[in-house]
Amino acid sequence: MLFNLHRAAQCGQTVVLVEGFFDCLNVHQAGLPCVVALMGCNLSVRQEQLLEKHFREVVVLMDGDKAGRTAGAVIADRLVYKLSTRLVEIPTGTQQPDQLGADQIRCLCIPGCF
Repeated sequence: MLFNLHRAAQCGQTVVLVEGFFDCLNVHQAGLPCVVALMGCNLSVRQEQLLEKHFREVVVLMDGDKAGRTAGAVIADRLVYKLSTRLVEIPTGTQQPDQLGADQIRCLCIPGCF
C-alpha cells in the first residue's frame, strides 16, 4: 500500500515519496497533491510496482534522521533504473518533512525554485 495513491495517481506523472502520512499531508497542503507515503522507510516490491505503474518521475523526500537519509539513498538507487528519480534531502536540523513550511517544501521538490 502507498498512502494517498488513489488521489496522487490522478494528478500527475511526478510524485513526491515520503515516509509517513503526516509528511504526506504537509506536502499536499504545500500545494503538491501528487504525494504518497510509504508508511515507514522501506520500499516493498509491491510499492515499487505501484510507483512504476502510475508515475514517470519520483521525488524521494525522506526524513532527515540517519534512517531516513539511508533509506532515501537506497530507495533512489532502486528506482533510478525504472523511473526518473530525484533524491532531495531536507535541511540540516529538520527531522522530517512535516516540520517544513510550504515554501521550503515547494523549493525542495520543484526544480528551479529559488
